[in-house]
Amino acid sequence: MNTRPAAALAAGTLLVAGAWGTAVPASAAADAAPYTVSVTASVLFAPDGTASEITVIDEARHPAAFVSNVKARLQRARIPPQQADGAPASFRTGVLMDFVVTPGEGGGKVAMSSLVMSPLPTKQYFAAYPKDISQTGGWQGSVQASCVVGVQGRCTSITVQALPGMPESVRRYARASLEGWLFQPQQLNGKPVEGEYRISMNFETLDNKPDDLRTPKLDRVLQSR
Repeated sequence: MNTRPAAALAAGTLLVAGAWGTAVPASAAADAAPYTVSVTASVLFAPDGTASEITVIDEARHPAAFVSNVKARLQRARIPPQQADGAPASFRTGVLMDFVVTPGEGGGKVAMSSLVMSPLPTKQYFAAYPKDISQTGGWQGSVQASCVVGVQGRCTSITVQALPGMPESVRRYARASLEGWLFQPQQLNGKPVEGEYRISMNFETLDNKPDDLRTPKLDRVLQSR
């Protein structure tokens, strides 16, 4: 049985005129910096690999014109036909998309930066932040974590990859966090199957250097200029 899609959907560029007017005021649009918007959808692909049912999660959080474009893009998507027990099968999966929005006068340019099909997260959990790095001002790092989502919607196997020298506390944090996640498993012909979920976890602690209270207030102000 093939339990995972054989190919990812293609990324591309999407132009949305005026769709982000509520997020970026027109007077500030030209000066606004690009930002990322993440969208999650549940998509049912028919046995021929075409999208037959699309649900955008938390649809109300996004502008209507943007959601319409996302659905239109997914409606045109195709995946290799899936099989179950040697026969064509429908395939339901989560689709996780990231878009980079570049504001502009009268509208904005929206480019898809990533698209992944995976089990659909329904509950996220993050463990207590590692104490050793929280006490180290200005520390930055990241790990790549993945897990096999079982038919019950929980991670049954977790792998954490990081550069050499990464504190073990960070690896433990990633594992402990994913252990608390819940998913809607991918489905073949309506039956849950195993699937893989991946996530990048980025860490950054503030450089909270305390003021030297022995320095007169006026001197501190002058030093900050």
